[in-house]
Amino acid sequence: MLTITLFLLFSILLNTNSQFIPLRFDLAIDHLRQYQYFSSSNLIKDVEYNLTPEQMLEYMSLLLLNNKTSRCEQDFELILRAAIEKDTWAIKVLDAWGKPLPSGILKGNVYWVGNYDECIQPMYNPANKSFISQPFNTQHCTFKPTASRSNSNSMRSLVFGLCVPSSCDRQSLISLIHILFKKINITQDNLVYSKDPPNGQKGLTNGAITTIVILSLLGLLVLIGTIIDLFLMSKLDSIDNLTIYNAAYNHLVNDGEMTGQTESRRILRYFSLNRTSRIVFLAEFSALKSLRRIFTLEEKTSDDKNESFLFINGIRVLSLFWIIIAHSVLFGLSYTSNVTDILVSTRNIAFQLISSAQFSVDTFFVLSGFLTAILFIRQMKKEKNLSFRLMFLYYIHRYIRLTPGFLLMILVSINLTPYFGRGPVYPIEQGFESKGNIVRPDDMCLNIAWYLHNDMQFHWIAPLTLIPFALERKTLSFLIVTLFVFVGIGSTLGIILYYPNMSLNDPTALTDNGGPSFYKMVYIKPWCRISAYSIGLLTGYIVIITGRQYRINRYSKIIVTILIIVIALACLFTTHPNSIHVPGLSRSEIVAYISLSRTFWSIVIGWLLFVCSTNQGGIVNKILSWPIWTPLARLNYSCYLVHSMILHIIIFNQTMPFYYQGHLVINNFISHIFFSYVAAILVSIFFETPFFIIEKKIV
Repeated sequence: MLTITLFLLFSILLNTNSQFIPLRFDLAIDHLRQYQYFSSSNLIKDVEYNLTPEQMLEYMSLLLLNNKTSRCEQDFELILRAAIEKDTWAIKVLDAWGKPLPSGILKGNVYWVGNYDECIQPMYNPANKSFISQPFNTQHCTFKPTASRSNSNSMRSLVFGLCVPSSCDRQSLISLIHILFKKINITQDNLVYSKDPPNGQKGLTNGAITTIVILSLLGLLVLIGTIIDLFLMSKLDSIDNLTIYNAAYNHLVNDGEMTGQTESRRILRYFSLNRTSRIVFLAEFSALKSLRRIFTLEEKTSDDKNESFLFINGIRVLSLFWIIIAHSVLFGLSYTSNVTDILVSTRNIAFQLISSAQFSVDTFFVLSGFLTAILFIRQMKKEKNLSFRLMFLYYIHRYIRLTPGFLLMILVSINLTPYFGRGPVYPIEQGFESKGNIVRPDDMCLNIAWYLHNDMQFHWIAPLTLIPFALERKTLSFLIVTLFVFVGIGSTLGIILYYPNMSLNDPTALTDNGGPSFYKMVYIKPWCRISAYSIGLLTGYIVIITGRQYRINRYSKIIVTILIIVIALACLFTTHPNSIHVPGLSRSEIVAYISLSRTFWSIVIGWLLFVCSTNQGGIVNKILSWPIWTPLARLNYSCYLVHSMILHIIIFNQTMPFYYQGHLVINNFISHIFFSYVAAILVSIFFETPFFIIEKKIV
């Protein structure tokens, strides 16, 4: 009921507005594709780029003769006349304009946004250490021309920035732009004003107020829990009692990871004598407790240490790193002044490691299927039968575990992100919402939600193979899993063959060129992605059947490992010829690659899971099992939820386009990783942990 209420609340304010930087994965790629057909020579014909204040005043002369001129037009005339007289404040206003045909145009510099801060801030005079006054305030306006027959090829990607009087509204500014730039066609939807209030209205919107109230209640709950926690800790007189208290908390919160029934009973008796259960329960929401749970490096395991899979932490964290670096480059190029240098970088074979980051999602699908199989069979053996309660908890646990945090992040994205920054392209009237992966994929702004939808859908249908395996119908279970694998391969191949004109070459494969796109029809569809999850299930079954003590013949392991490495390299680097040759791979080769590569990559991850599960992974197993991965792995889900929003906030807050350089990309990646995990700590404490504790108490 709570999640339904949250869903209704976050759907209150779904506004749409033009975006200068694409938020969706496929649209960002399309933004890059446009530069491949960019014609700088046409810009000279399409843009009046050599306008002086005298010329602009001449263009406006007929308009100024009209007695019905607006306040905006009168103020703009004052700017032009003051600029002709060399007044500093007026020169400052015109200097803040984006200059058409700036340097770097041949490298793809089409963000002519000018100087945002110079426009909206008064000019400082270092000589007398004071600010230069001006007769009225100014505002920065960013606009993007709409495509027309005369400029469809050269100007559809351009973004202009002007500094205009604050008295100008949208309609008067459009008239002004049409006078000054006769070949530019714009509408009110193509304008972003610096003085526009967030979410299009002064004060907080209903959605923002609702979101703040919900977050405040969660914050209050965490605050009360922290105060109670500190109070209880202050009452403990010795180190032994402190250990008992922490152990009591872990016993109440963690998934049965504490060992020793005698110790548990002693701890519970301690609290029953000293504190009521309600107070102890509230202390579980403590931020200090959450931080200890996140950052403790000692991984707790059950009585049987063989039941733990510590190496999975390393795989999860490194896979998320891979996703973040790809998104960092991808969304960064959307606001870059030298996009052609990025196209040059794709010629470097090392860039394939970024281009192939899509396989990291398949890695998560394999891990999800593997853990689902292991945990389901383990729980059934614990309860000794397949019961209705087991199946109910199988569904409800995952839903409650994942959904509230996801919906709260959507609430923040829609209602609060407009208040998180400013800049010439910051989206103050639209948040970062997403709708789904099957229904209306065009409305999915962020590229993270489709994975969560797919994973949940796979979880729903997994019992079709889990139940037969649990009932010792292993042959039937293996047949169903194999069928799922072929569904993933066959549906991908069938859709591609059904749409022979669908673009498959990078970077156009993930774009919308007027017809069915690979992104919408294949990339995000669960029936095209299920093979990876199925191989994860299959790997889990094999580990359960063979056991953790199984040993492979040394020479067989070496041969299979070499084959797996070859397959992994083929998945990563097969498409590199498309970046250095024309036409590159043939369509038949690309169809075969797309249809099979995800399945083969999943087999690579499945082999890694198998050898590490049976303690035959060697140095790889040791690296993936390092304790340092444990805190980061606990934050992985929260980090995945928040990282895309963090990246967009950082990008949108830039007042100047980013200039792509190799060392700056690395610097951005490190900072994006850091801030994403810092934000994930807050999301975990205030969004994820409260619902996790409530679910453990109820279920």
